[in-house]
Amino acid sequence: MGLYQRWRRLRLQGLQACRLHTAVVSTPPRWLAERLGLFEELWSAQVKRLASIAQKEPRTIKISLPGGQKIDAVAWNTTPYQLARQISSTLADTAVAAQVNGEPYDLERPLETDSDLRFLTFDSPEGKAVFWHSSTHVLGAAAEQFLGAVLCRGPSTEYGFYHDFFLGNGRTVRGSELPVLERICQELTAAAQPFRRLEASRDQLRQLFKAEYARRGFSEVKTPTLFSTKLWEQSGHWEHYQEDMFAVQPSGSDRPASSQSDDSTRHTTDILALKPMNCPAHCLMFAHRPRSWRELPLRLADFGALHRAEASGGLGGLTRLRCFQQDDAHIFCTTDQLEAEIQSCLDFLRSVYAVLGFSFRLALSTRPSGFLGDPCLWDQAEQVLQRALKEFGEPWDLNSGDGAFYGPKIDVHLHDALGRPHQCGTIQLDFQLPLRFDLQYKGKAGALERPVLIHRAVLGSVERLLGVLAESCGGKWPLWLSPFQVVVIPVGTEQEEYAREAQQSLRAAGLVSDLDADSGLTLSRRIRRAQLAHYNFQFVVGQKEQSKRTVNIRTRDNRRLGEWDLPEAVQRLVELQNMRVPNAEEIF
Repeated sequence: MGLYQRWRRLRLQGLQACRLHTAVVSTPPRWLAERLGLFEELWSAQVKRLASIAQKEPRTIKISLPGGQKIDAVAWNTTPYQLARQISSTLADTAVAAQVNGEPYDLERPLETDSDLRFLTFDSPEGKAVFWHSSTHVLGAAAEQFLGAVLCRGPSTEYGFYHDFFLGNGRTVRGSELPVLERICQELTAAAQPFRRLEASRDQLRQLFKAEYARRGFSEVKTPTLFSTKLWEQSGHWEHYQEDMFAVQPSGSDRPASSQSDDSTRHTTDILALKPMNCPAHCLMFAHRPRSWRELPLRLADFGALHRAEASGGLGGLTRLRCFQQDDAHIFCTTDQLEAEIQSCLDFLRSVYAVLGFSFRLALSTRPSGFLGDPCLWDQAEQVLQRALKEFGEPWDLNSGDGAFYGPKIDVHLHDALGRPHQCGTIQLDFQLPLRFDLQYKGKAGALERPVLIHRAVLGSVERLLGVLAESCGGKWPLWLSPFQVVVIPVGTEQEEYAREAQQSLRAAGLVSDLDADSGLTLSRRIRRAQLAHYNFQFVVGQKEQSKRTVNIRTRDNRRLGEWDLPEAVQRLVELQNMRVPNAEEIF
């Protein structure tokens, strides 16, 4: 709205002082894609919440303007921008923000109660401050998305703004490249990339499948990233996994982190290591207080970052990284509960993979050379897993000698679009860590007993699974997973307001929707741009659609689905999204 027009007029004056640019990167960094995906998930949840409030509380409120004028509005529905358009199209085009009861307020944020409203334009000091502050974020977003930059300090100033960021690898900038970054910034401020204000509490910051974890009785926990090697020695990882761990030398130590020492006390005190897995930390959690059989099974889920010193030749795209996130969980249970818990883990795997559309193959990996513990316990554990696999009913293979050093495991292999197998999910049985950490609980008879530990991951490495999923989709994500579900395209500027209403209807239903009102491109070019960006659907609105309150629908494969009533089209997309179908464009 007014912000974009102001940007075009001022031509990014503050940018000229930045002297920051390099070749545009073709693909955003992985960490940025993950963050944007999380934002869209939270944004959809916020839109649903606000829509629910608006439906329950459609009351009239009084808005007081400077000079004493009062305007009626609808709580949780009417926005300052809509009121600005009622007053004057010039005001709507030049306003950059609002003040509600003296506080800064986004133009697209619905008003909630009786309020004093003032519009801020670039001509006011407050408006300039908002504009330059927002400009800083635009420059930062352009640097992140198109340069792969790591953002540093980026404040606004009295007469403009600047942003420091790190490009890495000694990359420098040429002044002749600045116009490219300026163009990117202007594109980000166009109507297709609106500013969005997200209110997120800590409780809302939830990982993928968290609701399913909670339904199945898991408690989410968080553990440190760095531990003394004393912990890894107790767990056995330092002896069996040391070469795959990153060791860290604390400041003040005069001994190299990689050196060995005969003084074991000094060794474990001086050397720290990044965690390659969460199981020792979860054992500490179990052991921090007395436990009873009534608490079991105790299921702990951890989504923290893990670090493994993979050989450079083994690294590959998203499928094998040195730092990755895992849907890691550990179940502490009694021997009697063991088979039921294994069955539940297998059921969890099958239900999730069915939704994602993956076929999978199971493999039982048995005792390797250099294993820890009593061979009799290994035999017992392998028999439990074999019985669970037979009862599960899916075909499985035997991988003799390929188990972890602490216990046998069931590995789950997915296949990508090229038929290549990827080990993702896993279920591992462990009698060793409960012994090493002396884990105990009070049994029904009052005697102390030792729990059994199940290591379990459904997705495995989240990055690896996303890589497999991306290849399986060929870049064309199904509607329910797509970050670009619908784009609304007005034929002309006269239909822009109705197009925004259509976009708001989509968002209120929890769908990801954008608006492409770029008047500098023809309609056919905007449709083609949306299809190349893999928007599942395009809602085109012209004069006829505006008068009939309809939308003309196309798919990313240029299938023309014809004219639909707007509420019916939105409802149909919601149904397809909830059904999680892989081919919503074909069965719409």
